[in-house]
Amino acid sequence: MHPEERLGQATQERPDGCLLWMHASHSHLAGPVTAIAKELSHLRGEPVHALFTTPDATPLIPSVAEAAIHQLVPGETSGSLTRFFDHWQPDLGVMLGIPDRPNLIREAAARDILMYLATPERGSITDVRRLAYTPGDILARFQTAFAASTAEADVLVRHLEGAPLGIEVLGPLSDTTHALPCIDAECDALAAQLANRPIWLAAGITHDEVDQIEAAHRKAFSAAHRLMLILAPNDLEDAGRIAQALEGKGWSTALRSAAGKLDLDTQVLIADVPDEMGLWYRLAPTTFVGGTFDPSGPTSDPFDPAALGSAVLHGPEISATPARFERLAHANASLLVKNAAELGLAIRSLLAPDKAASLAQAGWATTTESAPVIERMVELMDMHL
Repeated sequence: MHPEERLGQATQERPDGCLLWMHASHSHLAGPVTAIAKELSHLRGEPVHALFTTPDATPLIPSVAEAAIHQLVPGETSGSLTRFFDHWQPDLGVMLGIPDRPNLIREAAARDILMYLATPERGSITDVRRLAYTPGDILARFQTAFAASTAEADVLVRHLEGAPLGIEVLGPLSDTTHALPCIDAECDALAAQLANRPIWLAAGITHDEVDQIEAAHRKAFSAAHRLMLILAPNDLEDAGRIAQALEGKGWSTALRSAAGKLDLDTQVLIADVPDEMGLWYRLAPTTFVGGTFDPSGPTSDPFDPAALGSAVLHGPEISATPARFERLAHANASLLVKNAAELGLAIRSLLAPDKAASLAQAGWATTTESAPVIERMVELMDMHL
């Protein structure tokens, strides 16, 4: 992030094609911008790019940063706003939370940019005092406002003082993710080959975590001798070395890249083919989030398995995406394990389908809470583009 962005001076090129712009008070709220862009792109059959602005320079979480441009929001001066909009020329805009930048909104409206208002969590605007410094005419410049509750809709109506604004009550536009894809036929074929074997997934495992994952698998395996571990390394180039190390410890190991039909004697499958995580999250009832035993390594995104119905386990190192881990924990949708021994015991416990299903259902509900808002918003955006 660069300070000149506050003056509206862009530090990246505008991508060609449709650009969706979202503004929020904090970077951890950025999840919906990529989910909306992907849904709109799918609906329209063309690329839709994402721009996210915030008042501070806190980085976006890695999975969102890969798909969205992050810039500091311009100041409220005429020059800063002119430079910002002249460069970016967004086709659509979404503001999350209290619309507390009136000049930004007025300039967007003056340029005929379709703007939508949404709330990131329930109760965001139920206190009228939070809207006290937002002129009523500002709200009327939005195409539609999506309220998280009828109470919030009532607050918006009172503050409008008769100004026109379509308001729909569909829930919050909270942090979310777009489910990773997979080839359905491949998923069905692998599920058949596994023949109902119990499996668990260690996703995005760093080099320094391999021994801990092996120890956890050994502990869980002692209680379930058909249990198979799918180990997805963070660095796919480590796959061969990991396979050799595990073979040296007595495990029957296979590389996904080299395997044809799975051998029923395989105890550890190394998932070393790129872009297949959507497949493994669908197949594994339980996932350990890699990087969370390693204070120096990259951390995988816990929303990815949760969105596909896999129960989430993680270690204590969650600083890369704390908001997402905390949200899952608050919803009783994840389980913290402090070391390999605790992980092994947790895997054994979650072999009971009802226990894994409880965590998985809570995780799925948390990561898909915004689905009705996104679906309706994308429908309106496509209609008005």
